[in-house]
Amino acid sequence: MEKKKRHLWLSWLVAILLVGATVGTYVYVHHLESIKEVKITKQKKIDEKNEKINKKLIKKQKKNMTKPISWDQPSETLPYPDIKKYKNYKTYNRVWLSVDLKAERLYVHQGPYTIYTMYAYANRDYDEMSDNQRTPTGIFKIHKNRGTDYYDAPKGYFYHAWLSFGKHGNSMIQSVPTTENGGKIKKITDVLGKRYKHKHVVKTNGAIWLSAPDAKWLVENIPAKTIIIIQSQKEKTDPYQTLKKYYEQKKD
Repeated sequence: MEKKKRHLWLSWLVAILLVGATVGTYVYVHHLESIKEVKITKQKKIDEKNEKINKKLIKKQKKNMTKPISWDQPSETLPYPDIKKYKNYKTYNRVWLSVDLKAERLYVHQGPYTIYTMYAYANRDYDEMSDNQRTPTGIFKIHKNRGTDYYDAPKGYFYHAWLSFGKHGNSMIQSVPTTENGGKIKKITDVLGKRYKHKHVVKTNGAIWLSAPDAKWLVENIPAKTIIIIQSQKEKTDPYQTLKKYYEQKKD
């Protein structure tokens, strides 16, 4: 009889402990979900605020784009941004670059904000174009290799500034080429910011061309290891979301 009572008592104790553990687990999980929900709501408000600020910045830049487009003028009438003040910022708030091959623009970003817009020209994913002519798409890093006043004698092209990016630094951001004395090259110097059909495409050897002042500014101000995201003409994803995903994957 005593054994049965003891066994019954132990059974009840185990049952109570199991119920307690279940309730405790439920409360804990619910608590975590509540914290997660608060974080998501808070982040959503931050994202909405940042989006409004960014739209205003982009609108201001569009109003102040240099017209007509010229190879020897900055893309904006506004001053270039002072990115030195962001040098100690971490991950999502660092300065980074993106290139929209559909719009033919290179953007300078600081975190979620677009702080400068540059007219660009790069070869898109044309079906009949060879791989070495297509501008590479994806996420890359800017290299240390860079310089000014480079003359490509075989082609007769003069580049006022250049810097490299990509796995082996084989991809280039360059000023649009001119003649050795800075003169225009027919059908080349005026391509910045323009979109062409395949039959009219100007071959860049996969490079991204900018105006001479814009390219020089990048050479002098953009440090090595800066992220650059190049999107194809079909890409619709916000490049900042791509950047955030990139950093999140690095944490895993």
